[in-house]
Amino acid sequence: MYTGYIICSIAIVIAVIIAIIAQGKVQSAYNAYKDKLSSIDLTGAELANRLAVENGLALSIRSTSGTLSDHYDPRDKSINISSANYNSKSIAAQAIVAHEFGHAMQHAQAYLPFKVRQAVVKISNFVSTLLLPMILIGLLIELLLFVGGGIGNIIIYVYVGIYTIAVIANLVTLPVEFNASSRAKKLLEGMGANSAEDMQATDKVLNAAAMTYVASLLVSLAYLLRLLYILRIFNRD
Repeated sequence: MYTGYIICSIAIVIAVIIAIIAQGKVQSAYNAYKDKLSSIDLTGAELANRLAVENGLALSIRSTSGTLSDHYDPRDKSINISSANYNSKSIAAQAIVAHEFGHAMQHAQAYLPFKVRQAVVKISNFVSTLLLPMILIGLLIELLLFVGGGIGNIIIYVYVGIYTIAVIANLVTLPVEFNASSRAKKLLEGMGANSAEDMQATDKVLNAAAMTYVASLLVSLAYLLRLLYILRIFNRD
């Protein structure tokens, strides 16, 4: 009866390991190219401004604290660049900035997957932040399922709902992120970053970042399947 439960538990461990590896690869790729100058003689901030002008977008370009904290904020149409990338002319910095500009283009062009993601972005951010704590708390809560009867069922239904939202949020994020990376590569290549080293480095940085979103989807999906299997066991009983 519990073979499926064990398999699902192993799947979670594997998914979490993949997520940790994916995050490590992002940092590794960034570190490898954060000091390598790009063929485009522009800092991250200058690149964002140039792209905004050339594509006719009115954007705010800001520096933000933190490492790899770069992001596009659709609420005020701003590209927020981490301090390390703001004044850097490295391949890694430009790849990340161009990726965030890709999101700005999606917003301006009303790219459907972007609009869908925005509809769930608050829930997505909340669930993503609490994902690991929820896994740890969930393991403790599962003890109640074996001794708590009706209470356990209520708890499991709540957790199924939470992880269903997490899966949906992570799923709709994938096309948005992959598309932004694709746009970034084309933008950089069109501006002159078309040497073999530029293109290879940009691919490595952006592909590594994209894999973190795939890993997040795998983690949330694995845990959802485990919860559904637990629910099936108790409904059978």
